[in-house]
Amino acid sequence: MNEEILKLEDISFSYGKNAILKSFSLSVEKGSFTTLLGPSGCGKTTLLRLVAGFLKPDEGRILINGRDVSDVPVEERRIGFVFQDYALFPHMTVKENLLFGFSHKEKKSQLSRVEEISASLELYELLERYPHELSGGQQQRVALGRTLMMKPEIILMDEPLSSLDAKLRLKVREELQEIQRNIGITTIYVTHDQEEALSLSSKIAVMNEGKLLQHDTPENVYFNPSDKETAELTGQANFLKMGGKLVMVRPEWFSVDTELEKDSQNKIKGTVVSSSFLGAVVRYKLECAESLKGYVTADIRKAKGTDPSQSKSLSKGTDPSAAKSRSEGTDPLASLQPGEKVILTIDSSVCFDN
Repeated sequence: MNEEILKLEDISFSYGKNAILKSFSLSVEKGSFTTLLGPSGCGKTTLLRLVAGFLKPDEGRILINGRDVSDVPVEERRIGFVFQDYALFPHMTVKENLLFGFSHKEKKSQLSRVEEISASLELYELLERYPHELSGGQQQRVALGRTLMMKPEIILMDEPLSSLDAKLRLKVREELQEIQRNIGITTIYVTHDQEEALSLSSKIAVMNEGKLLQHDTPENVYFNPSDKETAELTGQANFLKMGGKLVMVRPEWFSVDTELEKDSQNKIKGTVVSSSFLGAVVRYKLECAESLKGYVTADIRKAKGTDPSQSKSLSKGTDPSAAKSRSEGTDPLASLQPGEKVILTIDSSVCFDN
């Protein structure tokens, strides 16, 4: 069993009469990358500020390495905080930003630490540059480096990628994951971006309305969500009424066929409403009697290197050996039009108790 570094016990917190967190409990393992995932206003940032010591819980305890720090001031918790805007000082060089917080006398003794941190974050050649001369990813590394200079036991990150464009966000996300893995420091990260949470985390704590819904690996929260709410917060989800039960199916868990075969337990009928070519997949919206919304979304992956107008759609569970023949213009799915009836085969699903 991995060592526990942070434990939240029945944390409750309110702003006036507005309850933000309600008996919230969570354990975080040492060296892990734990993401707090949930919609805006669910209590993610408030929880981060409670852990940091900027706020004090109304009820419950915060323990770090078994020590109750609920009443311990910020500066004594050994916790680093990377803010959303990085909070770099524009008039200071990278080196000066890294040394911020140390007294004039202390700075000389910290120069070796600056070299160590800047080397590990690939900032050594940038030490004399100013923030405006850096890319978004480099600025983030400076903010992280400044936090690491203080030798924290836990780093808290509040949506640090939200201001970056999509391409840069992906690049910085990959860099952040590599840095955390190499350094091995416990990280608690806040986001409402499902893809970001799934790709970065060793554990995800799914939150809504101040409560913890599920705390598990990215694979488990995606493939085995604990309830309907968690399923919706961790990715696209279709909900069907089948055999008196509520069934959740991710869009990519469907196979599509135009042959109206006899229905079986894992087949449903659908009528095409629209389709959108998204590059890697074609997304179909289909009317479906079993769906709680009246329609389902099915993402069908295209065969590699084929013309979108001619290729055969491949989906989860499809035999790759069939890809060639399906990409030679024989695909009935290539010409699916609104109003056309199809059969949806459910390759995988999760069943809830309603």
